[in-house]
Amino acid sequence: MDSLLTLPEDIRLPGIPEHFTPLLASDSGLLVERIVSWGHVTPEGQWYDQEKDEWVLLLEGSARLGFADGREVALERGRCLLLPRHVRHRVLETSKPCIWLAIHAPQLRPQETGGTADGPQGQGGPRPRFPQRHGQR
Repeated sequence: MDSLLTLPEDIRLPGIPEHFTPLLASDSGLLVERIVSWGHVTPEGQWYDQEKDEWVLLLEGSARLGFADGREVALERGRCLLLPRHVRHRVLETSKPCIWLAIHAPQLRPQETGGTADGPQGQGGPRPRFPQRHGQR
């Protein structure tokens, strides 16, 4: 893979709406992966109910996620979202292509960089805010 934004050659083939590429893993349970979706939708009645927290950043495209409590979150390029473990969710739609960076870990704690799927902001939270570095305003 030349770049995180390079599309897999088989992504446009029928029956291959998603492509997962592991990028980094650790013995402590951390997994960083790139996900390329091509119009992917989770089948009706199926839910993701994951054992680990997942933080996603949309690198390219757009997506809409639905939650078991009826909420929906729309994501566009540059937006991030923390999906705490066991928050049941499904993919309602993705653009062609939709490129995600996903980090899975046993426990992730949100900083002031985005919303959470179960947090008070509900719609994916504000655009990411990054801490100021020394000498920056």
